[in-house]
Amino acid sequence: MTSRDVALAAGVSQTTVSFVLNGRQDQGISVETRDNVLAQARALGYVPSAAARSLRMGTSSVVLCILPDWPVTQAMEEFRVRLSATLARAGLSCVYFHQLPTSAPTAALWQQTNPAVVVAFGELGQDEAAVIQRAGIALINGVFGANTAELTGLDQTAIGARQVQHLAERGHRRIAFCAPADDREARFARPRADGARQACIELGLDELLETSLDTTPPSARNAVAASRTAGVTAIAASNDLVALAVLDTCRFDGLGVPSDLAVIGVDDLAVSSLVYPRLTSIAINLSGYAIHLARQIVDKVPTAHLPEGPDPAATEYFTVVERDTTR
Repeated sequence: MTSRDVALAAGVSQTTVSFVLNGRQDQGISVETRDNVLAQARALGYVPSAAARSLRMGTSSVVLCILPDWPVTQAMEEFRVRLSATLARAGLSCVYFHQLPTSAPTAALWQQTNPAVVVAFGELGQDEAAVIQRAGIALINGVFGANTAELTGLDQTAIGARQVQHLAERGHRRIAFCAPADDREARFARPRADGARQACIELGLDELLETSLDTTPPSARNAVAASRTAGVTAIAASNDLVALAVLDTCRFDGLGVPSDLAVIGVDDLAVSSLVYPRLTSIAINLSGYAIHLARQIVDKVPTAHLPEGPDPAATEYFTVVERDTTR
């Protein structure tokens, strides 16, 4: 179906159809005519040409988000959903692409989708980034890289520091930081460990013990045993899945939580309040981070606009949800 078909069905000119479908309010078109055109367009299943719209507006409304080979997590999936919903309010559509070792070259992808902005959640190489920019496409590179605090408002080091502060407030002086033994999660775990280490120094606590596990029972038992041998009384887990593996080991080995070992996670997954003992966790305001990143994206698209409003302060982006494992 074309706009000409809509015009014939509505009994108006093709120009009138164009004005109505493009939301033009300056042409003196009556409400009745406008409603009639929209009704006929819906009835005929008319879909505007994306290519024509891009030519008319000078840019597309597609935001191409490239994700590296990361583990699929609930937190990241929720962040993507909220980012898509926020950008939709600005008239932009997100397309997500998982870049695997076997994937086609990124250049072929952006050439096919004709995006207004390419958003790399990981880091694109200098050559790849230069090609995109030479094509006149705006690029936001390394969303969860070195500049993540600037692009999303999320300071990963502050999360690890807040875990240690919470544990220190409850009397713990010898603390371990436990990370996933998956190198793909290092971009999140490493800065959180840095923040935890610095907080131990600033609070005058014992040196932070750093360990890792792969969420299998033997690996988790080794991590807990190493922590206990070192005199650790509390574990700051890089995420809730790591924390749950620690809790499972404590239950299996008869360790009391938090009497023998306190535990705090990150992400506040729904399961955190369903396990026993209930897990203390850092709840992350994903909507706040999505809005912060969306504003960086929208600023690069002249035709897109988000409703005005202040972003929440960084200190409001995450909070400690205290439950049984640290009380």
